[in-house]
Amino acid sequence: MLTAMLLGIAGRLFYLAQTHPAQTAAGQGTYRVTAVQTRGTIYDTRMQPLVNVQKEYRAAVAPDAALLTALRGAAEPNSFDNLRQSIENGRPGIVRLNRPVALSDGLRLFSVPVRYGARLRAPHVIGYTDGDGRGVTGIESAFDALLLRCGGTASVVFTVDARGRYLAGAGSQIEDTTDRSVGGVVLTLDEAIQTAVEDAAAPMLPKGAVVVMDPYSGAIRASASFPSYQPDTVPQSIEADDGALVDRTLSLYDPGSVFKIVTAAAALENGIPADRRYTCAGSLNVQGTTFHCHNRLGHQRLTMSEAMARSCNLYFIQLAQEVGAQALCRTASDLGFARGVTIADGMAARSAVLPAQEQLLSSPAALANLSFGQGYLLASPMHIAQLVSAVAADGVMPPTHLIEGFVDEQGTVTARPTGLGQTVMTKSTAAALRTMLRGVLESGTGRAAASKQFTAAGKTGTAETGQKSTVGTKSVVQSWFAGYYPAETPRYVICVLAEDANNTNVTAAAVFRTVSEALFALQN
Repeated sequence: MLTAMLLGIAGRLFYLAQTHPAQTAAGQGTYRVTAVQTRGTIYDTRMQPLVNVQKEYRAAVAPDAALLTALRGAAEPNSFDNLRQSIENGRPGIVRLNRPVALSDGLRLFSVPVRYGARLRAPHVIGYTDGDGRGVTGIESAFDALLLRCGGTASVVFTVDARGRYLAGAGSQIEDTTDRSVGGVVLTLDEAIQTAVEDAAAPMLPKGAVVVMDPYSGAIRASASFPSYQPDTVPQSIEADDGALVDRTLSLYDPGSVFKIVTAAAALENGIPADRRYTCAGSLNVQGTTFHCHNRLGHQRLTMSEAMARSCNLYFIQLAQEVGAQALCRTASDLGFARGVTIADGMAARSAVLPAQEQLLSSPAALANLSFGQGYLLASPMHIAQLVSAVAADGVMPPTHLIEGFVDEQGTVTARPTGLGQTVMTKSTAAALRTMLRGVLESGTGRAAASKQFTAAGKTGTAETGQKSTVGTKSVVQSWFAGYYPAETPRYVICVLAEDANNTNVTAAAVFRTVSEALFALQN
């Protein structure tokens, strides 16, 4: 009997020894709290990050009343309230901190990237994400899958009991893959140039756009649309209804006299010399339609260069009649007006709006309107920037682009091929146009764009829209200046659109001067 009793006790002890750890383990579990979920990085051309730049502190906190008390002074109020609710429910939580804190049992501290920070440069290009961290507009939307794939998380896994309550002293495990977010997209934007453009133009340009382009590669170095916004002000911008979310660099507008570059190119390419003279008498009747020059007394006899400098509409009307509708349409098409301008996947300006060739052939008045950029004609600042780039680059229109390459999770950059430029005019035509555009600043309508620090060239444009302003008493007029500097060896093409110039009293030429001087100071 004694032997049987001892064997029974031994068996019971063996059973408990084998089953109790398993029961204890079965009664335990884990609870994960994620401090941050990152997206891949968007870089400028110099590999300077445009997002994920600033850092903030976040702490994963076990449900401990003492920790809650210790963190009160360092935590952001709204985040602290959420943490308190989690801890009161017996669950670990996350809190945003305004400074680092001392580490202790039950607390894990992270320094995590802030997606946008205090001020996002080029917000219309970068875009923004929604509440679920998915791209809504811009590069964030165009490369959403890639940026998500390059993202990571910073998490803490706490040990909890069968009821989900934190087990003090059981330890916790950190899982951090945020270093993967080094991968992403490289843009052609130059952050320093973008900043200079935004800072210089914003005080002068209530509504409009500025594009800065490398005339040889077609790389967009800056793209600014006004009014602007920030990702955290999207609801206010929608409510304000001022078009702040619209990227005006990709929107279509009446181009006005900047289109005279196209008319002059068509003439030169079709054998009409730059010294061709026409008479401007102040008004001109074209099959029953009377056109007026801005100089009602007339400019009298003008060459093409003189007409470009003085922006004489009547000269270009007569020039277009000699060139013919077919040749002018062909030149406009060659210079990019018959197609859209795609700067990145899903980001493009629609094709410019041109009157049908049949309409121009049957209506000399319609051809007259087109010759100086009026009538049934719309184009975007991107269209005009690439047009001027072709003039600056000896007749070769570069492939306009915003994407320079991609970065993998190890930080290796792979360039994205852009293709070759397209020859759209002869070198001699481009050279003649450069001479004309320099004269615009030296003795013509573009003197407000000239700087005493360097030479420049370009063309003014004032486009009647036929619309009435909703904010002023005058008709809506779009003011343009598209040019480059230095005049001898162009470095940057700058296209400025001042929207509704009649009511904002802004001239694009003055904005061009201010922006070009800011870039000049940056480079010297």
